[in-house]
Amino acid sequence: MSAPLPPLNALRAFEAAARHGHMGRAARELGVTHGAVSRQVHLLEEHLGNKLFNRVGRGLELTERGRELAERATRIFADLSWAVDRVNAKPTAATLLVGVPRAFSIRWLAPRLGGFCEAHPWIDLRVDSSRDEVELGRGEADVSIRFGEGPWPGVVVDALGEERLFPVCAPSLLHGGRPLRSVTDLSRHSLLHFADTPDWASWLKAVGATGVDPARGPRFSELAAVLSAAEAGQGIAIARSTLVQRELQSGRLVRPFSGEAVDGRGYFLLTTARGNRQPKVGAFRTWLLRQFGAAR
Repeated sequence: MSAPLPPLNALRAFEAAARHGHMGRAARELGVTHGAVSRQVHLLEEHLGNKLFNRVGRGLELTERGRELAERATRIFADLSWAVDRVNAKPTAATLLVGVPRAFSIRWLAPRLGGFCEAHPWIDLRVDSSRDEVELGRGEADVSIRFGEGPWPGVVVDALGEERLFPVCAPSLLHGGRPLRSVTDLSRHSLLHFADTPDWASWLKAVGATGVDPARGPRFSELAAVLSAAEAGQGIAIARSTLVQRELQSGRLVRPFSGEAVDGRGYFLLTTARGNRQPKVGAFRTWLLRQFGAAR
């Protein structure tokens, strides 16, 4: 005869604490106090007759028995949540936290979010662009959009398309007092830079241009500021294709030259295997990949 199962609340508290590695963060997720989580974990340890955690500083470290139980409990709760949502006629209201780089948030995501929110009114969307990178699985975000070339081990990665680099500027610069007829005309304009990235050097090399100093011009710590300066006619910026789609379509920015460069970096969607079982994560992932598919 099977041993009686421990209380579900105790298992839930343990699974959250194991996943976060911290009682306080587990308490915030579950909407209870730190003490309540601690008591439930202690109750579970008494029920099982095994120690599940060792305290390490302010965090928690799973014992061997605790690690085995945590892995199974996480899968079971994820499957149970998925099953309930599948049979629920109306999806349960859910908060979705998306970690995203600031420039991507301003230039690409924010102008398109209305469509996602209208299609998924049951999702309470929260966009965090205060940091370029957030940690999945620790309560910092449900999904993360990263810029780079990877790899990112331990997560599910979807490439959002190859990024192309090319110059952009305000239409007024094309035929002004210092018109842009050839690449050499760049020497008479300000080159706008994002931090210390070598984007101008990469593009000039890709198109075989000479006689232009790729280091000249002002530098900005925010990529969104670089593109805003270009829109205002303050100079010419190197843009990544994802971030200027709407501006090129509307005519707020133009491409003075046709050459492009590729540096192997791009935007990627990061999720976890557990997260992908959640309807809110699946809905956002599907929407985002469709948006990029349509753009391509």
